[in-house]
Amino acid sequence: MKPPRPPRILVQVGATAAALLLAHAALSFTEHPWLLPSLGGSCVILFGMPRGIMAQPRSFIGGHLISTTVGLVFRVLHDAVGGPLELWLALAVGVALAAMAVTRTIHSPAGANPVVVFVEGAGWGFLASPLLPGLATLFLVAFAANNLPAPWGAGPWPRFAPRGTMRRREG
Repeated sequence: MKPPRPPRILVQVGATAAALLLAHAALSFTEHPWLLPSLGGSCVILFGMPRGIMAQPRSFIGGHLISTTVGLVFRVLHDAVGGPLELWLALAVGVALAAMAVTRTIHSPAGANPVVVFVEGAGWGFLASPLLPGLATLFLVAFAANNLPAPWGAGPWPRFAPRGTMRRREG
């Protein structure tokens, strides 16, 4: 039996509140407004599909942290080695996806973070601000909104069956 979905009004209020908090914080306290589209995409997943695997904290937080870190590494490499910016940016997105897949932390909006890092010319401080406060804000609002009707998703850290151990239904 599936847990009940949150009421639509709660989804809308939660997503609106989270986006409002993020926009205010990004525009008032940081120099990085371009992170907002990525986190806005996360709102769609966290509030619109809260039971989905990409809405789980592991994927949401891990995906953003991994993808942003990959973007920062590739930006530093581009600065050190040179070459076409487009190539480094494309490689960063591809490696970020691969890293999220290997760590089972795929969160599709996080795939845009390497692009944001390059566009904004972000440095390592980007992780501390605006990324971590943005993730914390979204997580707290989503946690509150998604836990009102029923516990959120598959739990805070979903369990993955080891490969090859899935049982077939007999019948």
